[in-house]
Amino acid sequence: MLNKIHLFILLLFWGITSVMADNVVTTVQELSSYPTDHDFYNFAKVDSIEYSLSTPYHTLHTHIDNLDEDNYHPGVAAMAFPKYNLTFKQRKQLAIELKLIFFQKGIFIDNEDIPLTKNYIDKKSNTNRYFVSKNLPNIYLEKQENGEWMYSIYSTQRIHTLFRELYPSLTSNLVLFASKPKQSSSKFLGVKLWQWASLAVLIISSYLFYYFGVWLTNKFLKDFLAKINQENLGKLIVLKLRNPIAMIMIMVIWYYMVPFILLSEQVTYVAMNIIKLISSFYVIILLFYIADIFVVRIQYFSHKSSKVDKNLIPVIRVCFRITFIVIGILFGLSVFGIDVSRLITGISFGGVALAFAAQDTVKNFFGSLMIFADKPFVVGDWVNIKGQEGIVEEIGFRTTRIRTFQDSLLNIPNGTVVNTDVDNFGKREYRRYKTYLSLPYNTTPDKIEEFIKVVKDIIKQHPRTRKDFYEVHMNEFSASSLDVLLYVFFSVKDWSEELNAREKLILSILRKAKEIGVDFAFPTQTLYMKRDD
Repeated sequence: MLNKIHLFILLLFWGITSVMADNVVTTVQELSSYPTDHDFYNFAKVDSIEYSLSTPYHTLHTHIDNLDEDNYHPGVAAMAFPKYNLTFKQRKQLAIELKLIFFQKGIFIDNEDIPLTKNYIDKKSNTNRYFVSKNLPNIYLEKQENGEWMYSIYSTQRIHTLFRELYPSLTSNLVLFASKPKQSSSKFLGVKLWQWASLAVLIISSYLFYYFGVWLTNKFLKDFLAKINQENLGKLIVLKLRNPIAMIMIMVIWYYMVPFILLSEQVTYVAMNIIKLISSFYVIILLFYIADIFVVRIQYFSHKSSKVDKNLIPVIRVCFRITFIVIGILFGLSVFGIDVSRLITGISFGGVALAFAAQDTVKNFFGSLMIFADKPFVVGDWVNIKGQEGIVEEIGFRTTRIRTFQDSLLNIPNGTVVNTDVDNFGKREYRRYKTYLSLPYNTTPDKIEEFIKVVKDIIKQHPRTRKDFYEVHMNEFSASSLDVLLYVFFSVKDWSEELNAREKLILSILRKAKEIGVDFAFPTQTLYMKRDD
C-alpha cells in the first residue's frame, strides 16, 4: 500500500512541478544571449527580425529561438536550411519538424556547447561540420561557400523520414497542429488546457499501468520459474523484482510521452532529466536485487554440493552487489550522455593509483580469496598461525578471526595468513598419543611381556584407535623405572572426543595392569649410609 501511495504522490508531484516550472521559466529570457557584434557576425533581417548564420551558434539559435511560442517566426527559422530543391514553405516545415525531432530525442540546445567560431572544424571528420548531437549522427550543420552555416543537404533530405518514424501515423499531424502557438491557445496558470489534460491522462494511466506492470511481472516470473522447476524461489524473486520493473516500465512510458505534451524547452529538459534519474535509480535497485538472487542460487547449490564453499558466500555476495551496482551507475551515466568508455579508462588508471595507496587492503582482500580457493582451513578448524592457537570463527575480507583457548579473539590479516605457515590441527585424520608406561625395576621380564600383550589387546578392542599402526614396546631403562613406549593414534573429530578416547584407553590399561599384578613406578631414590665404627 505504501508503494502505491508513494507512486501516486511522485507522479502528482511531477505534474505540479512541471506546471510550476513552466510558469517560472517563462519569466526568464530563453536562449537569447546573442553576441552583440552585428558587424562581425553579419546579422541580416527577415520581416524586421534579425538573424545570423555566421557560426554554428547563431544558426542553431536562429532555428530554435524563432520557433518558440512567444517568438514564433518559422520564416526566419527556415533561413537555417539550404534552398537546394526546396521551396520556402518546405524549409519552414523542415524547421518545425526538426525541432520536434530534437524534443523527442531529448536534445536541448545548450549555448555553452555550441561553437562561436566562424571557421569551426570538426575534429573527427576534419571538415567544417558541426554535429548537433551524437544521438542524431545524420543531422549536422555545414559551412557553405558564402561562409554561412546551414543544415547540410544530406541532413535536410532525412528530416521528414526521421520525423515520421518518431511521430507515426496521426501522431505527426496532431503534434504539428498542437505545436502552432495560435492553436489551442486557452490556458490555465500559463499552461494550455490540452497540456493539462495530457498530464492528467498520463498520471492516471501511469497509476493504472503500475498495477498492470506488477501483475505482468508476477505472471511472467512465476511461469518462468515453473518451467525451470524453481517455484520455491518464486516468492523471493517476485517480491524483490516486481516494483523496480514496474517503475522502470512507467519511466520508459514517461520518457517517450512527455515530449508529446510540448511543454517549454527548459521544462521538458528538466523533466527528461528527472525521468532519467528515477529510471537509473530503479535500474540500480533492480540490479542489486538480481545480485542477491544470484547469491541465493549459489548458496542453494553450496548446500547440495561441496564444489561451492559456503564460507565463500559473503565474499560472493559483496562482489556481486558491487559489480551490479557499478553496472547500474555506468548505465545511468550513459543515459545522461556521459562517455562511459572514457570514464572506465579513468577509473582503471585511478584503480592502479588506489591499489598502490591501499596495497595492504588489496593484499588482504586477495589473501581472503586465496584462503577460500586453497582452503588451508575453514570455520571451526583448530589452527596454529605464527604460534597463535585457536578455533577459526570467521574468515572476512580483511582478517581471519580466531578464538584462542584463553577465550580471547585474535584478528590476523589475511595477507599475513597466506604468507606464513599454517598448522591446521582440524585437518588431522588421526590424533597421535605418545607416552611412557613406567614399571618398577623389580618387574620380571615375563610380566613385562604379558603387560605389553595386554596393552596391545586393549588398543585392538578400543573403538577409536587406529588398528593398522601402533607401537607398544619395552623401550628404555630410566633412572627409576623400566619404560614401555605407548604410541597410538585416535580417529576422532575434535579435541573433546580425543580426550574421551584417551581416558578410556588409560583406564583400561590401569584395570588390566591391576588384574595381572603389574605396578607402575614412580620416581624414587635409594640412599646408602655408611657408618664409621
